[in-house]
Amino acid sequence: MLEHASFGSSPISVTDARSWLSGRLRSHGYEAVSADAELCLAELAANALRHAGTSFAVALRDESGTVFLEVRDEGGGTPARQRPEPTDPSGRGLMIVDAVTSRWGVIDHEPRGKTVWCAFDVDSP
Repeated sequence: MLEHASFGSSPISVTDARSWLSGRLRSHGYEAVSADAELCLAELAANALRHAGTSFAVALRDESGTVFLEVRDEGGGTPARQRPEPTDPSGRGLMIVDAVTSRWGVIDHEPRGKTVWCAFDVDSP
């Protein structure tokens, strides 16, 4: 499976992307990872809007028992897991991604942009 879609730079795009992802996962029999994948997508898409300030694209693929979710934006910088203080109002997005995925990473694109990907180990549908 390879599914992909593009979304605008409006906050409603995060909701639209989650809905799109939920439908794709359900249609391919991956309901078991839907809640975690939607949570990660919401975090990564919100980061794209907040930090990159650009529209974003989402790709979904499965490969040998692993579902990969990718979020690409055209912003600069490389996301990194933060260590916020308990009173900090933000900075936990990649901590959440790290907690609910089997692995994640960042691919930088020259001259601008990046893809943040995450993986979910699954049983075949």
